[in-house]
Amino acid sequence: MESGFWLTERYRLVDRLDGGGAKEVWLARDELLGRPVAVKVLTAPGGDLQARFQKAVNRAAGLSHPGLEKIYDSDRTRDASGHLVSYVVTEFLDAASLAGGLAAGSLTPAEIADVCAQIARALAAAHAADVAHGDLTPDKVLPASEGIKIVDTGIGAVARTARATTGGTAPVPLRPALDDAKAADVRALGGIIAACLAGGPPLPDLAMLAARCLDPDPALRPSAMQVASMLSSPAEPPDPVRSATVRRPSPAPRDGTGTLRPPESRTRRGKVRLLAAAAIAIAIPVTAVVAALAPSAREPLPVAQPQATRSTPADTPAPAPASSPGSGPTASPVPAGVSDALGRLRPIVDRGSASGEIRPDVALDLDNVITNLENDLLARRPVDVSERIAQLREKIRTRLREQGLSRELADQLTGVLSAVIV
Repeated sequence: MESGFWLTERYRLVDRLDGGGAKEVWLARDELLGRPVAVKVLTAPGGDLQARFQKAVNRAAGLSHPGLEKIYDSDRTRDASGHLVSYVVTEFLDAASLAGGLAAGSLTPAEIADVCAQIARALAAAHAADVAHGDLTPDKVLPASEGIKIVDTGIGAVARTARATTGGTAPVPLRPALDDAKAADVRALGGIIAACLAGGPPLPDLAMLAARCLDPDPALRPSAMQVASMLSSPAEPPDPVRSATVRRPSPAPRDGTGTLRPPESRTRRGKVRLLAAAAIAIAIPVTAVVAALAPSAREPLPVAQPQATRSTPADTPAPAPASSPGSGPTASPVPAGVSDALGRLRPIVDRGSASGEIRPDVALDLDNVITNLENDLLARRPVDVSERIAQLREKIRTRLREQGLSRELADQLTGVLSAVIV
């Protein structure tokens, strides 16, 4: 790729930040919204790698966590040699990585616990959605206004495979098992904790936690959620993954080192409590931690039945039955077979995305439409299902005219929708 190159007549490449081998990272400008973005291009050859990259982007795009990089767009293009390559557009983070901060000087115990806890929480959120990072290093951790950000989540394994293929190094499994990939992420997290401890004062508790994460037996390593719980302050919410609270570090120094700082409100006494809590949590058996983290079962809320306020005379017609939740004068009957059809649409979209028969942005668009309708039906909201099905059919036709998906795939989708009785 070259500076000045345009992608989909919207993103203009400005400056190459990294790469030149299997993957290139560019600073680009979104001319439509007038903002800087990062464009990551998988330049390694191979149809399987390109398809895996697009599928990984699709899965990562569904993540929503303040500690994970935001994905804006994805597509394919031709490089300067005419080869078809895939790319992803993400938010642009203008800051030095954690690796740069470590090179500038060792972190304090509170900084280490704070930064590593944020990494663990973000990683736990990705793992909860069955998305592994695949190539977690201090270079992939950057400071942001709301805390730290992990970049390349989901596509890390693909990029690492591409590097191994291009560089002729030892082969990397193309499709590692998800549990193995998660365990590898935890091992990488242990390496980050160890790197933070290097050159600083001895911290036995954190060193013990790093050793557990680096255990040669993946089955003996804690999960990312357990690591996050061990590193979390007692004052924080008990569920670090679902909590929207992220401790915000002070701005990076003007010299560009990107060293992360702890919150100003944290006192020395709070630091001692934080490390003590981590030590206590480490001593707890893994089974006890899992039991503590397991959510309690929720009882269904009782629904009050309407009661008559007075008796109905015999010659007065009985009132009509109360409408069920979500139904009403504006709701239309649910067409027959709609739930089954929606359940069959998603696998078709996923297969098309993996095979390259549908563009990533089109796959995300259709998946969002399907998901929204499924959620509305599940919540029994008053929706005009017939109109929504018609809109979905029109969207498929529009995307076909835009060459966003293949004719065969469009026929499969419309064929499933044709079974819905409207």
